[in-house]
Amino acid sequence: MLLSINKKKIYFYLFIFVFLNTIFNFKQMSKFSNIFKLNEISINGLNLDEEYSLRSDLELFKNQNIFLLNNNQMYSILDNIKHIETFKIKKIFPSELNIDIKKTSYVGKTMKNGRVYLIGNNKKFIEQKKINIQPNVPFVFGNFSIEELLILQNNLRSNSFNLDEIKNYYYFKSSRWDLNKEDNITIKLPFSNYEQSLKQYKILEDEGKIYKNSIVDLRVPKKIIISYK
Repeated sequence: MLLSINKKKIYFYLFIFVFLNTIFNFKQMSKFSNIFKLNEISINGLNLDEEYSLRSDLELFKNQNIFLLNNNQMYSILDNIKHIETFKIKKIFPSELNIDIKKTSYVGKTMKNGRVYLIGNNKKFIEQKKINIQPNVPFVFGNFSIEELLILQNNLRSNSFNLDEIKNYYYFKSSRWDLNKEDNITIKLPFSNYEQSLKQYKILEDEGKIYKNSIVDLRVPKKIIISYK
């Protein structure tokens, strides 16, 4: 009988020990977990209004374990901000997040459904009134893709064109471009292989043979037709 009582006591004390040890470990784990709760988000590269808006979108990540953050969800939020070109997210342990943002540059503006959109170098259309800026960029007319515009501008740069001198781009259904430069000069490009035409134009311009109010038609292969407005 005494042996039985002693066993019961042993089991009882063992239970108490395990119970207290579990509570202690739980408290320690809880304390450890709290250390890694996200409580600070630093954002660099945006103005105050933009930063405030982004902070509101990222508020759902506050107090989450920094190791368990849903990165895909965070990337999606940043990708949906159309005037951002690149961003870098860095976790600073134990509880801080640092986001460095580079805003896109603007290569033009256009009209879509009665609204003015800026054309980002990040290949996105950004409604101008939503970001409230007025960049000095050329107007682009027609139903074009941003990719096509960027390819054209890269070809212009590679042929030493000053893009700041181009006031308007016109894109036609035949998949070709007209350019309207300063001094009221219009350049009509062919629908394909216009790189060679740009070189021919640049030679004439450098020789001083392109005058104000001229129309330079490069659509006919191996010919340059110049008329005046």
